[in-house]
Formats: sequence, C-alpha cells, structure tokens
Amino acid sequence: MSDSIIELIRIRPPMRYNDALQIQHVHGAELETCTEKRAKLILLQHTPVYTLGRRTESEHLTCTENDLGARTGAEIIKTDRGGSVTYHAPGQLTAYLLLNLQNWQFGIHQHLEKLEETAINVLARFAIKGKRVQGLTGVWTGLTEPEKICAIGVSARRWVTYHGLSLNVDLDLAPFSEIIPCGLHGKKVTSMAKVLERSILISDVEHAMSAAFGEVYASKIELGMV
Repeated sequence: MSDSIIELIRIRPPMRYNDALQIQHVHGAELETCTEKRAKLILLQHTPVYTLGRRTESEHLTCTENDLGARTGAEIIKTDRGGSVTYHAPGQLTAYLLLNLQNWQFGIHQHLEKLEETAINVLARFAIKGKRVQGLTGVWTGLTEPEKICAIGVSARRWVTYHGLSLNVDLDLAPFSEIIPCGLHGKKVTSMAKVLERSILISDVEHAMSAAFGEVYASKIELGMV
C-alpha cells in the first residue's frame, strides 16, 4: 500500500475564484509544516471568471479588462499562477492539487507533467485521446488541428504547490472567443461534450478525476473536509 495520501475535498455548488483561492491558502499553510507525504486535492467548478496568469499580455485580450467584464458578466482576476489568460465557468472541472514538493521529492516541472498525465488518464476513461503538444503546457485532442481541452497553470510558495488544471467537460465555449486562450494565437478550445457529441455529468468526471490522481501520484485517496 502506498505511503502517500491525497485528501479529496469536493466543493459544491460553483464557487467564486477568490473564495476558492482562500481555501487553497488555508490548506497550503497546513502543508508547509507537514512532514508526511500528503496532498490536498480540491475539486470544484467556478462561477464565470477570466483569470490572468503571470504571462498574460494586453494582446491576449480582445478588449480592456473593464470592457471584458461588462460584455460577459464574468469576473476578471489577476492571479499568481503560471500561463496566460483563461476562462472558468460551471461545466468545467477544476482540480487544485496542493502538495509539498520537498516531501514528495520532485520538482515543479515533474508536477506539471503529472498533471498533464492525470488529464490524459481522465480523458481515456471516456474514450477521448488526450495528448501533449511539444513546447506547450496543457492537454489537447484532435488528429489534424489539436484543440485544447485542459488548461494547466501552477505556482509554488514555500515548497507548496497551488492551482492545477481545468478540464472542459460540458460548458459554453463561446466566452473563450473573447480572449486568446493561454496566449496561443490560432489555437482553439474544445470540451469533452463537444468531442463525444453528448452531455456529460460533472459528477462522473469527478469520480474519474480522483481515481486518475490516485494512479498518477501513486497515492491513496481519502475524503477530507473543506
């Protein structure tokens, strides 16, 4: 049996971004002093929000931040995660994995690779072939023109990782047209529902997601509290 444990925290209903960030910080502070090989996995959906990562540039938006918020009704929030701008909303499953890199004995780049592997694992459970694109963070699908189906962005503070991945399950993709997603010109986004041409329940993907994290991070999954 693995000696590493991932504590699973499910949050319902959709939560505002800053409220979820506060929850991350509470659990992250706990992991700063933890000496065991433990992690916190927070699964949730966000209320509509555009988040601007550290690499966001003005040309990644089709208008000003104020106009973007007024036109879409979504919040606009600058964040410390890696990457550029992306969009979150109900129908997208976000997974924040917090762990102490020193305790887990790997670096931030290996953590990013494991997050990609986790998303690919989840997609495979729904007969969707996910893949990496060289030089780009995230997970893509499609044979001729790869479309992004999972965005990934992380940060680390005092060896503890924050943020994680957002998998497009079954949501309106139109708001992505208001931005250059992840700062990648000419790249399109898609969702599991669009690929499979049918509706998908978030709850089904949550189950697959928690199982995939357990496999990729070779850990036992335990239910935790917010």
